Amino acid sequence: MKYFIVIDGGTQNIKAFVFDEKGNEISKGMHSVTPYFSVQPDFAEQDAEQYLSIVKEVTKKVVKDSGVLEDDFVALSITTHRSTIIPVDKSGNIIRPAITWLDERKTDGLSLPGGIGKLFIKIAGMEETLKEYQRRSKFNWLRKHEPENYRKTYKFLTVSSHIFHALTGEFKDCSSMIVGLFPIDLKQLAWHKNPLVYKVFGVERKKLPDLVSPTDIAGHVSKTGAKDFGVKEGLPIIIGAGDKQSELLGAGGIGCDIAEVSYGTAAVIEMFSKKYVTHPRMDFFTWGSAVPDKWALEGFVGRGYWMVSWFRKEFAKHEEDQAEKMGISPENLLDKEMSEIPPGSDGLILQPYWSPFAFDPSSKGAIIGFSGNHTRVHVYRAIIEGIAYELRRLMEIMQKYSGAKVEELRVGGGGSESDEIMQITADVFNLPARRIHTPHLSALGAAIDAAVALGIYESFETAVANMVRPEEKFIPIPKNVEIYNRLFNEVYKNIYSSLKGLYHKIYDITKWYEKKGE
Repeated sequence: MKYFIVIDGGTQNIKAFVFDEKGNEISKGMHSVTPYFSVQPDFAEQDAEQYLSIVKEVTKKVVKDSGVLEDDFVALSITTHRSTIIPVDKSGNIIRPAITWLDERKTDGLSLPGGIGKLFIKIAGMEETLKEYQRRSKFNWLRKHEPENYRKTYKFLTVSSHIFHALTGEFKDCSSMIVGLFPIDLKQLAWHKNPLVYKVFGVERKKLPDLVSPTDIAGHVSKTGAKDFGVKEGLPIIIGAGDKQSELLGAGGIGCDIAEVSYGTAAVIEMFSKKYVTHPRMDFFTWGSAVPDKWALEGFVGRGYWMVSWFRKEFAKHEEDQAEKMGISPENLLDKEMSEIPPGSDGLILQPYWSPFAFDPSSKGAIIGFSGNHTRVHVYRAIIEGIAYELRRLMEIMQKYSGAKVEELRVGGGGSESDEIMQITADVFNLPARRIHTPHLSALGAAIDAAVALGIYESFETAVANMVRPEEKFIPIPKNVEIYNRLFNEVYKNIYSSLKGLYHKIYDITKWYEKKGE
């Protein structure tokens, strides 16, 4: 039997696993981390040095606890959360705290490249889109506000390439790990060849690591890496795809009939695509897949099941106290209480835009339909339903643009461990929803990439057949489907358009007030 070590670097938890070639979890470990700290509003930063130290300790412990002989490990695979930027010097030392994907800082007052470049941008009809990319780029922010830190930076790494450097001393990343505000050509899955793109994002190509594919052997564990991580020197390393694309693979999503729903910090729906398909308004994103030279279509709710943590912190002290007395998690208690609330939450509907739309930075979240009979548990259920409504909306758009037809959902992330949430998912989507034999789909996907990279399986189809085992199936309940369909089509899909003008007014008024106070 062959075994893989997988490092899964999440936003709120750092995990490590040992999987065998049949996809079984042999050993696992987890350490929670603070998702971010804020030195001022809209900032979300993290201590990358501390994060890496925890990765090393968790990996060491999992390898030791597995009881697997050193020579039976055949590879180490990495998957992590995406779009966190870590500036390092030539030795890999950290220049400043990491800027995480949750960060909302912007840089105003910038101009797009002039001359022929500006003319090209206007002709292509991309002026407004590129202005927003430029405004949101963390590289531009560093250039303007911390020019010395930008100058001292040798490479801008992500969490995955930072871990890889600690293991090998090399600067590399995976093309399917690069999402968001980076100068990547997603159709070619390579750094962009157009120099104008680097000017828009405010970064030089030489400051970015080289890219490999999800099934390339990116490097081998160095002597220092072996000591620090407790793994064998010379062990092959695969940098897999980003956590969300890896979850799609871990769910067995290598065809267009399966969509994967991930209920994590961000709530996401992923669909596999053999062709490069995009949405003009970015209602969904197109990233490199965990399968080389293929793509993952992604509908994204930035603060998805983060909202469950938010609800606990702000509204569920009573449930937390009760859960502690009962020896269960607060979520378990809330889910049981939620099952007593009827589908549709007695007319309470939540639009989960606690992070704004990519194309509309003024957009906000909303809860509508309050009446005197609503309780905190109604709000909790409305959160769960609202996230599912939004993911269904995004799936319908992805199906329209790709021509795919989803027949089944595979569900991962923390929310997948709840029977109540699984049933709500099946009912809202009107599709069967299934768990996989492990809830840790991103780690399993990274293990599958390693198995194919090393030739243990000759194809992804064979690897998935051997390593992915769908289990419980939750079937839609017709009477629940009926009310969810009406609320979704007649109410939910109209909330944003009905409130958009008010969101813009809120944005303008709050910005006016901020400037007045300066």
